[in-house]
Amino acid sequence: MRVTRFTAQMITILMALNLIVPGIVSAQDTLISEVVVTGNENISKEAVLTVIALKPGAKFTEEAVQEAKKAIQAMGNFERVVVGTETTPDGIRVTFNVVENPVVKEIKFSGNTAIDAEKLRSLMRTNVGHVLNINTLERDADAIRTYYKDQGYIADITEEIGIDPDTGVLSIPVLENVVESIEVTGNKKTKDYVILREMDLKAGDVYNSKVLVRDLTRIYDLDFFEVDVEQWYRLEPGSDIGRLKVVIPVKEKKTGQVTLGVGYSSRQRLVGQAKVSETNFRGRGQGINLLWEVGSRSRGTSYELGYYEPWLDSKHTSLSASIYNKLIYRFTSNVLGSNNADSDYDERRQGASVTLARPFSRTTKGFLTLRNESVDTRLDELDPTDPNAGLRELLSQDGRVTSGTFRFTNNTRDSELDPVTGMYSSYALEIGQSNFTSEGNGASGDSFFSKYSVDFRRYFSKGGAREDLNERRRTLAVRLMAGSLTGNVPFFEQYFMGGAETLRGYKEDRFWGRNMLLLSTEYRFPITSGLTGVGFVDIGDAWDAPPEYLNAGDALGDDLTQHSSFDPNIGYGIGIRVRTPIGPIRLDYGFGSEGSRAHFSLGHVF
Repeated sequence: MRVTRFTAQMITILMALNLIVPGIVSAQDTLISEVVVTGNENISKEAVLTVIALKPGAKFTEEAVQEAKKAIQAMGNFERVVVGTETTPDGIRVTFNVVENPVVKEIKFSGNTAIDAEKLRSLMRTNVGHVLNINTLERDADAIRTYYKDQGYIADITEEIGIDPDTGVLSIPVLENVVESIEVTGNKKTKDYVILREMDLKAGDVYNSKVLVRDLTRIYDLDFFEVDVEQWYRLEPGSDIGRLKVVIPVKEKKTGQVTLGVGYSSRQRLVGQAKVSETNFRGRGQGINLLWEVGSRSRGTSYELGYYEPWLDSKHTSLSASIYNKLIYRFTSNVLGSNNADSDYDERRQGASVTLARPFSRTTKGFLTLRNESVDTRLDELDPTDPNAGLRELLSQDGRVTSGTFRFTNNTRDSELDPVTGMYSSYALEIGQSNFTSEGNGASGDSFFSKYSVDFRRYFSKGGAREDLNERRRTLAVRLMAGSLTGNVPFFEQYFMGGAETLRGYKEDRFWGRNMLLLSTEYRFPITSGLTGVGFVDIGDAWDAPPEYLNAGDALGDDLTQHSSFDPNIGYGIGIRVRTPIGPIRLDYGFGSEGSRAHFSLGHVF
């Protein structure tokens, strides 16, 4: 057959078209013509389409469709997502059929005993009236766990969390870890109950680490155990999920002392002493002490017998009692000596006191103290022609004092022995009667009196309350103390200010009067593990002594002039605290307007 050139060209064109047109049709079939969302009632179509990359006109691939499905599922609003495709003249229609999660109509918690449901709901972003979002619910569960942890608890949300599709009730079961048992190890002398009764955390309670740390602080404040243990406590699994065993390892230290020796005191100078004491008698936490003492300046000996029962009943009522015949030394010079000679004034006090105390809460406590004592003062004799002889007779007072003191305290310190944070406040009212005589022309006779006093202390350091008493910190400690009395009282019942315990840098009891005010500040900084440095400033005064006592200091051979109005005195200096088994040993060197003095004592000033 004969083929012309024209016919050949037409055949070539037709063959080319036959190859191209099917390709065009095939390409058109792989384009997405429409994306449809069905089944949604509360979640808008637009909200779904914004999370996927699938758009009309885009090339259709199975991978792209599956990625879009995952993105919709990842929204958290849907129970399931089903994908369908349909070929249309314009391309492929992709349909996402969704089944929404139920609408939350109510949120119910179970198992939560430590934290109420209202607080837990406030932590959640899931709200009633909205479709349940699984992602939000997971974040809510994390927020609840975190809050429990921040409050010291160990808790989890169990796998039973879910919503009832028929009622719309969202159930959130909480598993709080409970203390199955508390075990004390390492105590050979101390009875277990002596330790466990100090604890607020009991077997059967929801575990709380903050409560446990406070309990451990109280246990170590008993001063029966060494603080430098490697681990305060440890947690062990209990017999079932959500149950814990608390193990408290302790290391006992010596609590009994028998001391025979010679000591030195700011007040008493050279002192011979015999002392027997036990702060953990029979391992029951009871305290007994017997002190016999004779000083180089004394007139006779001193003795004191004391007893302490920390738990009279289940409400932690405590009893302390003492019988004594002791000397009180006033107006002495400092440890290292000074240009001022020691005063020759002292008071012999014979009597007894009893104190009952009961806590009202974890931080508050009430005290009732009854005191009955006779007081005999002494000054060395002077020549009757001495111009100060009359004043000396004025201070030579004898008498009896009977009083009752009501005291209320609030204590939030992290430790009583060595606080670095928290507050302590004390408010006291003493009501009593004095019956005294004076060799001089001073007041005498029977008189009722009352004393009002406050003592406020505050401690600042970085980091809040310690979780380890071995932690050494820089601490700012502030104390404000004030007092006032009414009634006709003997010289020895006034307020006294000055010396190691109040106004450092001045003689012991340098100032006296009916009123007293003291502001002390200490900056404490660790030097080594057993040594602490201190910088201090004391501002204080005692004033408004009865007129007959204003010049009484002249009778003591020193410049002890008094004043009737408030005239603050400033003392400042440095000191060190040495940690020992019997407590911190304190040595301060203070500077005041009347010179400089060293002060030696035990324990912190406050």
